[in-house]
Amino acid sequence: MGEPDSAKTMGAWRIRGFGGPEVLSWERVPVPAPGPDEVLVRVAYCGVCRHDLLTRAGAFPKIPLPMTLGHQVSGVVVDRGERARFEVGARVLSLIFMGCGGCAACERGNQAGCLSGRALFMGDDFDGGYAEYLCVPDRAMTRIPDGIPLDLAAVTSCTLGTAYHALKARAALTAGESVVITGASGGIGLHALSVARLLGARSIAVTSREGQARVLVEHGADEVIVAPDLRFARRVKELTGGVGADAVIEIVGAATMPESLHAVRTGGRVVVLGNVDGRPSEVRPAHLIMKEMSLIGTKSCTEAELAEVFALVAAGRLTLDITGTRPLSAAADIHREMEERSVSGRIVMRVHGETAPAAGGAR
Repeated sequence: MGEPDSAKTMGAWRIRGFGGPEVLSWERVPVPAPGPDEVLVRVAYCGVCRHDLLTRAGAFPKIPLPMTLGHQVSGVVVDRGERARFEVGARVLSLIFMGCGGCAACERGNQAGCLSGRALFMGDDFDGGYAEYLCVPDRAMTRIPDGIPLDLAAVTSCTLGTAYHALKARAALTAGESVVITGASGGIGLHALSVARLLGARSIAVTSREGQARVLVEHGADEVIVAPDLRFARRVKELTGGVGADAVIEIVGAATMPESLHAVRTGGRVVVLGNVDGRPSEVRPAHLIMKEMSLIGTKSCTEAELAEVFALVAAGRLTLDITGTRPLSAAADIHREMEERSVSGRIVMRVHGETAPAAGGAR
């Protein structure tokens, strides 16, 4: 098990206030010592999500500062508390949300739905993976199956796992149904197309950028709507014989919510998964009543769903995808590029990479 050397330090990108990418500060901080139920993880890769940009900009002003961002983390356990469930050398992945660990939802592996009243979010409520090491309670992590590369594993919970839960569990999408996916060229959107194809649904991908149409088709979109003005409901109606789609996966949020409500058929489902600019959205109760539509929230996935996803990836039925890999030192540049919308999909930062370290490997 071993005791970490308190004199050892690690590098981490921290925020001490809110603002633009310039508030990301590279600092040397002590390597944490794991408590009885905690693990010290040598970070291999950490994905960059638009949620990180919102946190940095101050969309969630109550988060404790300073904070290390990053909720898409893969790595290797290098030290553990005496009651931790992972052994040194275990390959692990962040679950994003950490529940109380004792309620009925947590015991079922649904920490995002923790009944204690508040599931904690990695990188918002406690330090995340924009760092060389991560020390967290073991329930914040899950094991990565053999054969899944650590770079792809890093984004699984946030992209493919989240999309799988949204389409299968929350939208209850079935073969032959039609589904609109807004923000389809983003990390979750691209993976949602893969899930829609698995479920036998007809996918209609919506993007505001002309240059993304080919990428969306390559990822399985049956139809692509390019809507720079974010007006797409009329075209969805045309593609569905005037009826509207059976379901909409709303990834963009406030900017496209009105169109999504118009694009869904009477009795259809709108599943709200994201809100990329953090703005509130107005929903007219009369619209919900007259169309008898369901407005459904979703935010993550369960450990059981992650196991299903990994099995489907291993069987070649689902695809894990990243746009590119950059060094940890590029964190601020990646934030700038994402704000400028010069990248699509999901970027992963390489921290230590695939090399499995020995216990106590902190510098």
